[in-house]
Formats: sequence, structure tokens, C-alpha cells
Amino acid sequence: MSRRQAGPGPCRKMARDWLARLAQGMLILALTIPVILGIPAEGRAQVPERLTLEEAIQRAQAHNPGFQQVSRELELNALDRREQWLNVLPQPQLDLLTTSMAWNRQRVAEGFFGEVAEREDAGTIHTSRTQQGAGLSLTVDLGEFFEFRGLEEQARIREYAVTLQGRELRAQVTSAFLQLQERQEALALEEELLEVAEMNRDLAQRLYALARRDRIDLVSMELEVAEQEDALEQSRAEMETARLRLRTLLGDPELGAFELEPHPFDPFDPQGLDVDALVGTARSSSPRVRQAEAQLRSDARAMARTRARWLPTLSLSAGATRQGFVQGSDAFFDLSPQAGWDRSFSLALRFPDVGRYFSRQTEQRRNEVALQNQEDEVRQVRAQVEEDVRELTNELQTAARTLRTQERRVELAEEQVELVREAYRLGQLSYLELQEAQRQAAEARRSALSARYTLERARVELEGLLGGPPEAGSTR
Repeated sequence: MSRRQAGPGPCRKMARDWLARLAQGMLILALTIPVILGIPAEGRAQVPERLTLEEAIQRAQAHNPGFQQVSRELELNALDRREQWLNVLPQPQLDLLTTSMAWNRQRVAEGFFGEVAEREDAGTIHTSRTQQGAGLSLTVDLGEFFEFRGLEEQARIREYAVTLQGRELRAQVTSAFLQLQERQEALALEEELLEVAEMNRDLAQRLYALARRDRIDLVSMELEVAEQEDALEQSRAEMETARLRLRTLLGDPELGAFELEPHPFDPFDPQGLDVDALVGTARSSSPRVRQAEAQLRSDARAMARTRARWLPTLSLSAGATRQGFVQGSDAFFDLSPQAGWDRSFSLALRFPDVGRYFSRQTEQRRNEVALQNQEDEVRQVRAQVEEDVRELTNELQTAARTLRTQERRVELAEEQVELVREAYRLGQLSYLELQEAQRQAAEARRSALSARYTLERARVELEGLLGGPPEAGSTR
């Protein structure tokens, strides 16, 4: 009699369904209980935010304290222009109501021969006064119009300062971002090297168990694993330091835990760069040069303003007033005095004080010295920009050659490690030879990683100096 194999029964299926519902309920409770109990978000596990390079730059531009301070300086341009216009426009004067009330009691009097005697009929005199008036005055100082040109140059200086600060901030954030990205890759490399060290230790343990190696090899392998673990922890500390530097540059207080979204880049080849063309681009577009040139023009305007102070000043004023003065209190708060309007008009032409000739000559000479110093400053800034461009271009070319050398070194070192490890397994080489081969391979990989990011950071710094990619109009 054949027996049919029984499939899963209804009870077992119901039990599985019940367990699934129980797991879902526990998951929902785990997610909702912290919210119900009012546990703050920082007290719960946070999912790190993925931060891209462009997002980091945008956060820095919106929250970096240094950049915000320089950006607010642009608001002073409109305030300075408004204040200067107030200095040259007519100034209205409106006196809607000036009212007063006084009591005067005179108890002594002067006689015919100058003697002072007390008055027997001393009384109190009660008076009130009300005055209204309107006027308009205009002072035409030709020297004030020269201030507008100076304000324009000052506005340009502030704009160039913001541009310069923005470029430097972008380069700093990019460099810090790449530094953290390099530290993350370096940490992954150290973890991989630790796995290799542990694999070598396991190999030494197997060979020791087969009595094909001495105890000293096993101890040396354990020491290598310990040293690699220390290198791993040091790399992790360097990564956190780089993360802290990037967070400080961003200056965003609302930024929580974050992880980088790796920024892909290809190694830059600087061999086709035209250094002279790069220098010309930097001199024409560098905010540092433009800021120094604007300051030079501002100093020249200051000399013109000093000379303009010898021009005469024309003053015009016109107005009308009326007042009521009566004995008693009828004129107090009288909104419509009965007296007629008294009108006035004045025109005055004032010439500069000749007595200030020597002081203004001294001021003029000071401005001339400042102008000459600023001319030297412009030449110095141009020379410094040229030096920076040539130095960065040289660093780019050196870093590119170093990267090619290190990549070739990595290929050879890894091949050497494979050959030496196989020879060590067969007992043909000692552990010291295997250790030296692995050390060379590890150093080659570390050097290649460092050279790759050094090249990219130098390119970013040069791009910040030029205001654009080095390739644009700068290749042979």
C-alpha cells in the first residue's frame, strides 16, 4: 500500500502567516515608538546624508562665515550712493509749529539816574508765541560730484573682493572634498592591506603546522598584522580630521552626519598647456589684479577730489515764516497765526580758505605717495599672479610624471608580490623577502593614490586662479 507524501498543512501555513504579521508589527513599533515618546532626532539612529561636490560648494556659499561677511559688503554700495546723493540734493526744512508760553515777573526797576529800586507795582507779564515756517536750501559743492567716481571704484573693489573670495572658497571646498575622498580611498586600501596581512598569517600558520616553517615566521606575521591594524586606525583618524575640515569650511549648522558621493575625475594631462597663455589669462581675469587696479583708480580719484576742494561753493536758500506773539495765552498752539508771511532768499558764494593752503598741499602730497605705492602694488600683484601660475603649472607637470611613474611601479610591485608569495609557499624564499616585496607594493599603491589626488588638487587650484578650466584657450 503506497503512502502519499503529505505537503505543508493548513496549520503550518497559518503559523508562517502569523509570524510574518508579528515581524511587520514589531518593525512598525520600532519605528513609531521613538516618535511617540518624543525622543529627539539626534537621539535616534541617523542615515548619513550623501553629499556631492556641487552640494558642498552650494552649502559653503550659503553658510561660510567668511564669504557671508564679504558678500554683505556689497550692501554698502547702495548705502554710500544714497548718502552721497543726500549731500548734493536740496535740503528741505519744514517747521509746522513752534509754540511757547512764558511768564515774566520784574520786581526791580532802574531809575532815571541809574539807581536800582524795588518796584511797588511788580506784576507778572504772561505772553505766548507761535511760529511756522518752510524753507529749501541747496549747497553746490563741485568737489562732492567727484565723490561719485570714487564710489564707483569702491563698489568695483568690493565686487572683486567677493569674486576673489568666491573663487578661493570654491577651490578650498573642492580641495577639502577631494582630501576627504582620498582619505576614504586610503582607508579602503589599508583595509585591503590588512586582509593581505591576515592571509599571509594564515599561510604561515598552515606551513608551521606542516613543520615547513619556523616559529619566527609566524610571530613575524602576527607582528605585521598588528602594525597594519595600527596603520588602519591612523588612516581612519586622518579621514575624520579631513571630514572635520570640510564641515568647518561648509559652516552649515544644520548639516548632520554625511558621507561623500565620490566625485569621479580622470587624471589631468598638463603637457599641452601654454604657460604664457595661462599667465595672460590670469592677468586679465584674476580678481586680485582687478582689485589692485581698481584701488589704483580710486587713489587717482582721491587726488582729483583734493584738487577740487579749491573750487568755490555756491549756497542757495529760500524760505517763508510767520509768527504770532501776544500778551496772554491766545497764541499758544495757534495753528493759524494772523501775522503775514515773511519771505527770504539768499545767495552766497564761498571761496576756499587760503589759510588752509599748506595743509591741503600736505594732503595732496600724501595722496601722491599713496598713488605711487599703489602703482607698485599693482606691479607686485601681477608678478605674484604670474609666479603662482608658473609654479602651479610646474607642479601639475611634476605630479603628472610622478603619477605615471607610480602607476608603473604598482604594476611591477604587484607582479613581484605574486611571484615572491608563490616562491615562499614552495619554500624557495624566506619570509623577510616576502615582507619586503609586500612593503614595496603597499608603498607603491599609497604613493600612486597620493600622486593621483595631488595632481587633481593642483588642477583645482590653478582653475581657481584662472577662473575657469586650464584647457580653455591655454593649450598649444
